[in-house]
Amino acid sequence: MNLRYYEYVELLKKRGSAPGLEQIRALLDELGHPERKLNILHIAGTNGKGSVFAYLASILREAGYRVGRYVSPTIRSYEERFQIDGREISAARLEQYFGTVRRAMEAVERRGEKGATLFEAETALSFLWFAEEEVDFALIETGMGGELDATNVIEKPMLTVLSSISEDHKEYLGDTVEEIARQKAGILKRGVPVIVGENAPEVKAVIKEVAAERKVPVIEAETAEVMRETGEETTFIWKKQKFQTFLPGRHQVSNAVTALTAAWVLGERILPEGKITGESMEKGVKNTRWPGRLELLRRFPHLYRDGAHNPDGALKLSQFLEKHFTNNRILYIMGVLKDKEYEKMLDILAPGASGFYVFRPDNDRGLSGEVLSREIRKRGRESKVCKDVNEALRLALEEAGPEDVLAVCGSLSFMEAMEDTTWK
Repeated sequence: MNLRYYEYVELLKKRGSAPGLEQIRALLDELGHPERKLNILHIAGTNGKGSVFAYLASILREAGYRVGRYVSPTIRSYEERFQIDGREISAARLEQYFGTVRRAMEAVERRGEKGATLFEAETALSFLWFAEEEVDFALIETGMGGELDATNVIEKPMLTVLSSISEDHKEYLGDTVEEIARQKAGILKRGVPVIVGENAPEVKAVIKEVAAERKVPVIEAETAEVMRETGEETTFIWKKQKFQTFLPGRHQVSNAVTALTAAWVLGERILPEGKITGESMEKGVKNTRWPGRLELLRRFPHLYRDGAHNPDGALKLSQFLEKHFTNNRILYIMGVLKDKEYEKMLDILAPGASGFYVFRPDNDRGLSGEVLSREIRKRGRESKVCKDVNEALRLALEEAGPEDVLAVCGSLSFMEAMEDTTWK
């Protein structure tokens, strides 16, 4: 059957997820193990993975390196998952590479081995593209896990990073934050340094235990001094140097410092060229942009788009809004997936909210707007059920005053469907 890549993607989506490394190893065997030709930086975590690597990619580009990134999920287009120097792969090239990966997958299946999932196919495709393009670094994010994540087929990364770890995907990763931390720490490789971002003491204890077992040097990101923070940017001091970030929120300072620590370790301990300087780090942080993470889309009313999809993300979002818009009405445009802890998210968001506009994301796992609305009303807040994110956004903007603040949140899965004509 002659399928275009986007048709093949839809077929692979039906395979769901399958934690484990057997399928991805079989596929990479068939492709000649392109991942072994790459200088890989590997990150796991519950929240902040994308932001940390957005900062790090920007820093490395400012230092003159060519950087590949594999990102999932994305919000602008499917092609955005595969990037080199911030530019996504073209549809024509993606068609070519999916053809190569598909033929390899079919060869594996003809041998009677289990076929790969979409995430495994995408992971293999990113390795193949980055290797053939000869990037200086490949920045690879895990999916939901660590130990059994498809990206953990990486045998010898140059550096590993652990961002903020909290409770999420309990059905796969464990019932406690300690169990989840152990799964995430599964990406640690013997002798390869790990950069550890801001985390709870119990999480750090588990990471250090795993690191000791695997003879892994642990470098903890230092705390920065925040000099100025607004609803649009933050200035902070790290290692006596001033930095400015346009990714809003105090948690983005933590993510920036995690990336800066990784860049510092690369420059001081691993790379001989001396290209990573204070200037490249300062420019890299300042020039970082990351859609869908407290992204300001318009003003008066202020409209933010944030991928908060678990209690930790909801807490960071609510704290940001309450800090910078203390006396403003907060309206949430929200859709969630039914396997997420949306009740806990509502416990956090509802007390500071003036209202909700809800909908069911166009996703097999999407929770109906009616169910979400009932949960909101249980918490004493009003909620309007809409057919999709764009109807919810239009209605919210029609009913909001210029001093109100709107926040689109609950999942990254529907943000690609947001039409910019709705808010511009």
